[in-house]
Amino acid sequence: MKLLMFLAALFCSLPVGAVTDEELVQLEADMLRYFSTKDRETFVFVTKKLRSASKEAGNERLYYTAWSNLGIYEATQQNYQPALDIAREILDDAHANGSIYGEYAALHTRAMVLLQKQDYDAAEQAFIEAVAFRHRHYPNESAGDDLQELMKIANHRKDPKAGAMYARQIIDEPNVAPIHKGRALFRLSQMAFNKDDVQEFNRIYEEMMLLKQTDGIATLKPVLEVNHAIINGDYQTALRLSDELDVESNAERKALIYHRMGDDAKAYKYMQLFKRVSDSITLVSHGNIVASCYVQMNNSRLQLEQELLLRKNNRLRNRFYASVAALSFVVMLFFIVRGRRLVRQLRHSNKQLVYSRNDAERALNDLNELSFYESKTELTLNQSLNLNKLCNRVSDYAQAHCHRGVTMIFQTGFSDDFEMQTDYEALRKLLSHLLNYSARFTHKGSIRLSCVEDGDNVLFTVTDTSAGLGGGSTASIIGMFSDKDNKVRYVGMNFNICQSITRLLHGRIWHDLDYKNGTRFCFELPKVPPMAA
Repeated sequence: MKLLMFLAALFCSLPVGAVTDEELVQLEADMLRYFSTKDRETFVFVTKKLRSASKEAGNERLYYTAWSNLGIYEATQQNYQPALDIAREILDDAHANGSIYGEYAALHTRAMVLLQKQDYDAAEQAFIEAVAFRHRHYPNESAGDDLQELMKIANHRKDPKAGAMYARQIIDEPNVAPIHKGRALFRLSQMAFNKDDVQEFNRIYEEMMLLKQTDGIATLKPVLEVNHAIINGDYQTALRLSDELDVESNAERKALIYHRMGDDAKAYKYMQLFKRVSDSITLVSHGNIVASCYVQMNNSRLQLEQELLLRKNNRLRNRFYASVAALSFVVMLFFIVRGRRLVRQLRHSNKQLVYSRNDAERALNDLNELSFYESKTELTLNQSLNLNKLCNRVSDYAQAHCHRGVTMIFQTGFSDDFEMQTDYEALRKLLSHLLNYSARFTHKGSIRLSCVEDGDNVLFTVTDTSAGLGGGSTASIIGMFSDKDNKVRYVGMNFNICQSITRLLHGRIWHDLDYKNGTRFCFELPKVPPMAA
């Protein structure tokens, strides 16, 4: 009886209508979700609501962080002057209320806006001031996020010495976040690789592998594995791994590999390709900076949503503990069963968050590749290639990415000595995207690649036994599609990339909506392109 009276008094003493930490976390997650969208009205509404709630709760940092994100959002939309005005408003408010953190938020906001403007000199100076301010007023906190932006600026300027300097500062920061430490170590590994310092590179590589195991850093850059194979003389492995890199990095790495192997003719060929790709990628520099900002915000959102799930689970567990003293054995068993079900749901949700984070990271790579092909007006289409040999190679490689029990089949209507004229690398990428897409969503049965003669053209089809896209769906847009079972699947920008490549190869591509036993994509290319004919 006394215990029940105590619990009643405890619940009655809870404040009514007060803003809870969980509500603040949910609002912050909502703000970060809308940050990477064009829905400015909703983003501003949620951000203002978060500022008001955090001010009511006395959360100074969240109040200024929300205001800062409003300025950074304006900058991503290229509204630079309003964004700088917001930074000044934050500073004025901080001075008026004697807020040290508000002063830092103003410095950080201004630095981020200047970076979005690609005013690298001013942005670098602003971030240096932000780091110094943070060290002065918060000596036990890491300034790794601001130093990371300085490292990005050094990368845009192609200044490896400055990049290495900022990387070392990140590692020396107190309580540095594992993700910031991982990116700093990657920068130093590049420095050691460029100096051909095998011992130093391998030391950093081992440290990054340890960081992956102990702190769950799940995304090691693929180029690190390529560099590890190159610097240790395993050139065949390096060539194989290079095929997984983006177009620019693939060309640069292969030029270096063939040079080390003594094949200067191939090295020169890939160096010329690297130069062409590098020149075209500079045209989308602002887009890459904005995309990097979106990915960073999205990662923060995923962490907050995971924290929300953990808070909900903890709250339910605490309610269970409070109920044990008053409820019967039967009710206690009920809550145990319910708690186990919630734990399973939490595990499932955590797995979905990991998938979402991986999709976000794949989106930054897809953006680079899409930007590259969209910026091209033509490709070199005078390369003769053995069609069957290429298709066999691509399908064999895609087999390794299939789910257990799924069979990869290649059928051809051409003789083994048949050759067509096109761009080898572009056709390889086109086939790889379609086969890898099928491999992701086909859990049983088979995936079939076929090529047949169709007049002056070659008709390619990629057919799988997946659930298939719904009849009303179309694969001509980026993002989410529903299959026949109404399950949502995320496909990123793959089909848009394929459309761009097909256009450059003078062909056409379509989703066969009449095929009902799975999913089928088709594309048609001329055996001899018009310019070659």
